[in-house]
Amino acid sequence: MRQIAVDLFQLLIEAGAVPGQDFSCDAEQAAFHLNERCYDLLRAAFPEVDWLDVLGAPHTGFQHQIEALHQALGNCFVDQLVALMVARLAALPDAEAAGYVQAILVGVESATGIALFPFLQAALDLAGQARLEWLLRQTAIAIPGELCLQDLLQAAGATAQDYETHAGELWLTEAGWQRLALVWDGECTLGTRVEELQPRSPKHPS
Repeated sequence: MRQIAVDLFQLLIEAGAVPGQDFSCDAEQAAFHLNERCYDLLRAAFPEVDWLDVLGAPHTGFQHQIEALHQALGNCFVDQLVALMVARLAALPDAEAAGYVQAILVGVESATGIALFPFLQAALDLAGQARLEWLLRQTAIAIPGELCLQDLLQAAGATAQDYETHAGELWLTEAGWQRLALVWDGECTLGTRVEELQPRSPKHPS
């Protein structure tokens, strides 16, 4: 699955498709999701291939989900979160970076149905992409829960008044909690200690 995904990824990029926007890969289901624009680009670049026969019908819901989420939040959550994650991953040591990226990718996809992996991968250089795949395979991880929640809340449009930290615990206003619930689903309650934040198994190309 991994080599197939890499080959298709390169082919789609060559055709002009945008990762995460035009296509994504669901390794757990061994499936690719391509939108109508992606198919149009493939037909233009490789007209001799019957792409519907090769890849099946186009997937139309992915971009709609992003647009609906952005409309509900009033900001570009995906773009903002990816930018925050890129900066955070560059600063965190491997153990914390693994916990950070796993908790966010899994929690966001669980809450929204949106796979952030293609967006994050596309925003990283080749070394960053290789490290990202390595981080997603780690099991002994330390989760910097406070950082995860802060970045999620900031990307979701929460203000400084919507959350604050007291003695290692993150406290949210009702508005902050509502925004977090729209974008993330994980084991977290109001006032929870950040060490109790636990991810499930992340989805990523294998």
